[in-house]
Amino acid sequence: MTRTPTARVDGRTPVLLTDAGGVLLLNNHALLLPLVSRYGGVTTPEAYQRASFACHSAANPADGGAGDYYGLFGAFAGIPEERREAFTEEFRALSHTRNMCHLANPHAVAMLRRVAAKGIPVVVVSQADGTAAQLLREAEVCQVGDGPGVPVEAVVDSAVVGIDKPDPALFRHALDIVGAAPSQAVHLGDTVPADVRGAQAAGIRALHYDPFGDCGDAAGDHPHVQRIAETETVLDAMAAELGQGGGPSPAR
Repeated sequence: MTRTPTARVDGRTPVLLTDAGGVLLLNNHALLLPLVSRYGGVTTPEAYQRASFACHSAANPADGGAGDYYGLFGAFAGIPEERREAFTEEFRALSHTRNMCHLANPHAVAMLRRVAAKGIPVVVVSQADGTAAQLLREAEVCQVGDGPGVPVEAVVDSAVVGIDKPDPALFRHALDIVGAAPSQAVHLGDTVPADVRGAQAAGIRALHYDPFGDCGDAAGDHPHVQRIAETETVLDAMAAELGQGGGPSPAR
């Protein structure tokens, strides 16, 4: 799928594609932690986020299998085994009252601001339900044009576009918006089957945001970043490579 670009970058400019949930937005522990604590699980925001990332990795393993995040969460959150069934039922029901992945990741916002200040175009590529742009704006993370967050070129929501991850067409659609070639793009995501494999299939350099080293994939299959600011180092190196080599021609 293609569309008329809103901006066109030259071949010497890197482009950042980034996932939303798990990268720019985190699960809102302020709403979910009280339930976890009541059932005897973790009691701090830090411990909650640690459990969430570990559970997400287990539910979306690198080999492409699929698990039940809600069913697995109790074990990672330290819920006593005899209380997990009741916890899971209540946790699942609460989590489905709204999209709970709407808490701004401050490290991601800081990274976006620095990247934007360097003139690097940013496109959000989200496997979402049609509300990605709204959630990002409300969390003051980013938006297209003026607003409370960092200005980005576009927010590509799979439900709006009609293409799901890991279909490489979704990532190519994001590149078409800025007129960039796959070889000048980096995609940052937190899920191997959807983000890493989809970006790789589109010919895009994939970075796996894995803050606690939970990825079970073979070493060397794809690069990881544990600190989200490390993304800037990759983009700076790509900018140097593109500048030295003259850069690819923009996608047409």
